[in-house]
Amino acid sequence: MDRRKIRTAILVVFTILIFGLSCYICIVGFQNINMEKKLSQANKNSYDTVKVNSSINGVVDNDARVIFKIKYDKSGEVQIEKQELAGKLAGKKKSEVEKAYKDVGYKVEKFSAGEIVLIKNVDKYAPNKYVLGIKNGFIAIYKTDKQGNMLIENEKRDITSISTNRLKEEDIKLLTKGDKYFQCNTREEAEARLEDYE
Repeated sequence: MDRRKIRTAILVVFTILIFGLSCYICIVGFQNINMEKKLSQANKNSYDTVKVNSSINGVVDNDARVIFKIKYDKSGEVQIEKQELAGKLAGKKKSEVEKAYKDVGYKVEKFSAGEIVLIKNVDKYAPNKYVLGIKNGFIAIYKTDKQGNMLIENEKRDITSISTNRLKEEDIKLLTKGDKYFQCNTREEAEARLEDYE
């Protein structure tokens, strides 16, 4: 009978030990989970504070992107000219960035700590397009070069016999001022637009 009592006592002790160990593991595990939550929340709050502060300060980050765009006023088309890192603009405010690029014709379109978008308006059509315009009182098909300058490739072929005398005053203004309707990707498209005036 002594053996039976000893076994029962050992079993009770092991049961208590296992139960106690299980409780300890659960309590420590829950404490670690709560600690991780608190740390991640603290990190998130400090990140938000840093974000808010850089927005309040309104200065450019070291790793900010600067995007240069050109808007071609005659067609309304906007193209990205180039992208670069902030470099010398790091730490500058919006007014300082505007001042730095004002002389070369750029305006700040968008400003944040991580990204600056500068845009320049030019009174041209987009590069490498075919456009309708007026040459010596006649409608002509122009080709734009890499900078958007309008050139006549072949005067015999590209200057039409459609006189501006036959056009409405409104059409003459549009052909002179420019409009996205007159900008075409191919010569064939431009020739098709001429049919409106024949």
